[in-house]
Amino acid sequence: MKHQPCDEDEKTSVSAVKLSSRGRPKKLDDEVQKTVITKAAWPLFLKHGYRRTTMGDVAKAARVSLRTVYHLFPNKKGLFGAVVARHRQSMVAMPGDYDALPIRDALIKIFQLELEPQADQQRSALMKMFIEESRQYPELLPILIKHGPDHSRAILCEWLSRQQSLGRIRSVNVETAASMLMDIVFGATSQKSSTDPNWPGEQNRIEYLTRCFDIVVEGLCSPDLCEGQDHLPN
Repeated sequence: MKHQPCDEDEKTSVSAVKLSSRGRPKKLDDEVQKTVITKAAWPLFLKHGYRRTTMGDVAKAARVSLRTVYHLFPNKKGLFGAVVARHRQSMVAMPGDYDALPIRDALIKIFQLELEPQADQQRSALMKMFIEESRQYPELLPILIKHGPDHSRAILCEWLSRQQSLGRIRSVNVETAASMLMDIVFGATSQKSSTDPNWPGEQNRIEYLTRCFDIVVEGLCSPDLCEGQDHLPN
């Protein structure tokens, strides 16, 4: 069967929305409204999937008007992108001030290895949903990449560059280092055949990733062999 665009069944348009202003509460700041709406949207996407979640459902869950939803998010793809961006912050806690921490401890904080079990399960469930939806609806994949790994990699590069300028890490290609760190933590989940995130290390993931960070921070060569190799080629 030929794939149909996933927004095809979203029939409601902004022009069709007619609301009375009588009794309406004071308008909230747009950024506050966006936060409220995205927080309401992600459980719906998680429960019903992308196609079956409507903008009307989101408006009802967020307790705002449908006009407000469309004002802030012109279409469902835009809203989905905002949910991905919000989820990204649960994957990579950046930007943030980690300069006072040892590099290893900073990486543990940045990649949030010490999340509470419930928050960790929620993060895994969202990642699974993103993988499933992007495979079912390929037009969502560029949105997922743009608001997810691409943005995370960019801000991680900025942090690594700052650590170089402070003399806390050796001179390396920060783009390569950022990609390597993300591959270590997330295990290239989007390339796996299963829709489950399948985290590296499985049950002992935190211990496994902490050891990985130790290797990255300390380097693979012994102190004697590392003499004269403080600066790796870019």
